[in-house]
Amino acid sequence: RLDKGRGPVATVLIQNGTLHVGDTVVAGTAFGHVRAMMDDKGRRVQSAGPSMPVEVLGFNDVPGVGARLYVAQERKDKIKAEQIKARSKASLDDLFNQIQDGSVKELNLIVKADVQGSVEAVKQALEKLSNDKVKVKVIHGAVGAIKESDVILAAASNAIIIGFNVRPDSMASAAAEREEVDMRMYRVIYNAIEDVQAAMNGMLDPEFKETVIGHAEIRE
Repeated sequence: RLDKGRGPVATVLIQNGTLHVGDTVVAGTAFGHVRAMMDDKGRRVQSAGPSMPVEVLGFNDVPGVGARLYVAQERKDKIKAEQIKARSKASLDDLFNQIQDGSVKELNLIVKADVQGSVEAVKQALEKLSNDKVKVKVIHGAVGAIKESDVILAAASNAIIIGFNVRPDSMASAAAEREEVDMRMYRVIYNAIEDVQAAMNGMLDPEFKETVIGHAEIRE
């Protein structure tokens, strides 16, 4: 509410952590520094912990009813974590970290190979790598080159594409770059198994890629 003598006042119920006088706070579009806090008996307090209701003074504007209050650093860290989680795609390079922080419970894979026998062999071998932290699941397996439709499915299901003796076509490559889908090509089944196993254990060797950054014509 807007108090004539004290300015904007918000009644806040602390849920996590401790709020201190002097903290920078944000609640919806309102922000400010905690100038003073009063408990339910009107006494000034310097800090407030979980389940404690307090009146908070120091906002630049009246916060909306029901707005969640954050200490600025906590809000910044929370938003950053949510943004990273929202944009993080499944990739072998970062698989171990995603498993450790609990953001990956299932590792979805799409398998494309040159013959049906390879598809089935790879599918069975990879799914056996499942453990108590993450389940390895082949959501699609088929014969033939990697197509744009495979990439779109991978993007929608947060999957990694494994290719055996096949390559992506040009449209699939462009789509994979645009959608940030991880595609891995192999000629030996056991290399794929070793890579997935190593990625799950945080021991995958870095992958080196060539990137074209420009073209030049030598005229003389």
